Amino acid sequence: MKDQPSTTSSSSAWETLAQVYAESRQVSVDKLIEWPAQRELVGDFRGKRVLDVGCGTGDKARFFAEEGASSVIGIDASSGFAKNWTEHANCSNLELVQGSFDRLPFLPSLEGKTFDLIVSFQALMYAHDLMTTMEAISDILADDGALVFSVPHPFRFAILRNEIEGWGHGFAYQQTGPYSYPSPWSADVTLEHPMPRISDYLNAIAFAGLRLTVCREPSVTQEFREIAPEKAEWMDRYVGIILFRADKNG
Repeated sequence: MKDQPSTTSSSSAWETLAQVYAESRQVSVDKLIEWPAQRELVGDFRGKRVLDVGCGTGDKARFFAEEGASSVIGIDASSGFAKNWTEHANCSNLELVQGSFDRLPFLPSLEGKTFDLIVSFQALMYAHDLMTTMEAISDILADDGALVFSVPHPFRFAILRNEIEGWGHGFAYQQTGPYSYPSPWSADVTLEHPMPRISDYLNAIAFAGLRLTVCREPSVTQEFREIAPEKAEWMDRYVGIILFRADKNG
């Protein structure tokens, strides 16, 4: 029997941030830039078994459940988010589970199950071991299934660390170990996680036996500039997100 890994500690910051994050999404980069790009890469999910890894508020997992997925499981490590999941209790084909994606092979709700679509939006950078986490995701992805994930663009953190530490952008980009920085939702809360480069994500996909089929780097739209000029300025400065779709077999 495999030894169970220790529980990730990154969830503690999100116990504090969960509410302010949820409120920020009313007019946000996520709602107007990220979510349309994420949905484009997901494609048709009707009739599919869906797993949302790092589901946060559960809102996107519920969207999949209500819009045609046969079943949806959402997983998140933060008790801050889990407190608010009761509002999703009336969605019969949705199950929300508290647990770290570093522990995917050991979560009872996933035992013996495979999924046609696995999504992970703005979460995989928290993996302690990206290669192992990606392999675990591949193991529960059905043949001909797809993984769609988005993460903060690695250039964002190179720029941020240049500003905070005075490092050159190139040097900062190459530092992949855990780094602490003030949360963009509340400067009083510090987030910490590894800093994978683009090549680290690509290599993890290949290591897991998946095939990269699409990569997107969405830009600021004119609509977003008009609705949320300050957030558009932030994206112009910090690049934003990068999205990947990787398929199994096929």
